[in-house]
Amino acid sequence: MTEAEFRVLLIAASFITVRFGQNYVTQSLPFEFQYHVNLNESFDTETDDDYLRPDDLGRTVDAASESDVVALLYRDGRCPDWIDVSVYRIGVGFTELRLICSGRFTNDRTKMCYHSRGLGPFGIKSPDLPPGFVEGTTFAIPQSSA
Repeated sequence: MTEAEFRVLLIAASFITVRFGQNYVTQSLPFEFQYHVNLNESFDTETDDDYLRPDDLGRTVDAASESDVVALLYRDGRCPDWIDVSVYRIGVGFTELRLICSGRFTNDRTKMCYHSRGLGPFGIKSPDLPPGFVEGTTFAIPQSSA
């Protein structure tokens, strides 16, 4: 996967996530994005032929743009083999998306968890559901401090 392809998939996943998340939340979600990135949430410490950065374990990064995310996650021609994307918070004029990332980096598309769905490493998830959530209802998400 090239850096340009990764960027396009990130942008596509961001739009799809907001459209999907709108089904769950009461606020109107803007199509301007910021990101809250959780690195190595698979807690990988060893790998085979894939790339791994042990210093990513437990690291969280706030990214103000798609370019920041690409710079953070596209490394040496590789990206995490899975990245779960969900609506996280809402700010003034933007939706903050959470990216929960694998610690394994690959350049092999067949190792990307959501490759068969056409989104490479990106998997679309719902916002965190509140306790007692009932399907078909909506809820408010937190405000971003950014």
